[in-house]
Amino acid sequence: MTIDNSDGFLKIRKKKDEFEYFSKGILSSSLYSIGIDANLALEVANKVEDEISSASKILSKDNLIKIITAEIEKIDKRLAQRYVIFEGEQKYKPIIVLLAGVPGVGKSTLAVDLSKRLEITNIIGTDMVREILRQTISSKLIPELHGSSYEAHRYLKPTINPILRKSIIGYEEQCRYVIVGVEATIQSALFSRENTIIEGVHLAPNILSRLILEEPHIVMIMFYLEDEEEHLRRIQFRGTKVQKREADRYLDSFQEIRNIQTYLMEEATKLNIPTIETSDNKIATEQMLDIVWKRILDLENK
Repeated sequence: MTIDNSDGFLKIRKKKDEFEYFSKGILSSSLYSIGIDANLALEVANKVEDEISSASKILSKDNLIKIITAEIEKIDKRLAQRYVIFEGEQKYKPIIVLLAGVPGVGKSTLAVDLSKRLEITNIIGTDMVREILRQTISSKLIPELHGSSYEAHRYLKPTINPILRKSIIGYEEQCRYVIVGVEATIQSALFSRENTIIEGVHLAPNILSRLILEEPHIVMIMFYLEDEEEHLRRIQFRGTKVQKREADRYLDSFQEIRNIQTYLMEEATKLNIPTIETSDNKIATEQMLDIVWKRILDLENK
């Protein structure tokens, strides 16, 4: 069958008498999803378009995939594997990604980056879960819920535990309540097979259920900032986006935030949870993608 491009579009044969149109934009988006830089993705898409245009007959969808895969293999064979899975039946679903870390390390930004790359529309913040609990549970009943994670210790009842800092104890207490709602959200996503990203400070690895952490469809990553001055700058910048009173609270509690980060890193290390330093957002995004795609490949190849 010769090519008929009289309508100005490149046709691809799906079945014997069923066609679809090739889209360079959609292909670029798919390549971006597997971890190829946006500019390089467009370059590959242009090469594929040229090859389709020069073909003597309409290509089948399978042949198109082979052409695209061959171009990707010139860059990285691992990325070619990812593309085949991304364009396939995606047996790995659901993939649920937990992004943890203290305020100011870039969790929300990285969550949005990941959602764009993997086309995951369901993003949930643990702060939202905490807010729902606040609306339903009185501050007199559970006062720890009604402050920020780094201030929860101010609402604690007298404790007999002298080992941990009060800020850590308060943080843990708040996490225990919030994680009940988080785990219910995770179970719902698993049941509905919906790809989901959950990000937030309340994802304390030692408080999350072991069944959750060991679930193959769940990936957890702990973010951190090594440089204290850089962390402080980010907290200050974050403060410009919120009310001054809230900004002052972040700055007044900065050392407690750093203490909680140290605690979270220690717990993540104990439980073999991957950690990513976030001073360079581009590098952090690449590392995050590598971790998530490794799990996707493991699930797909089971």
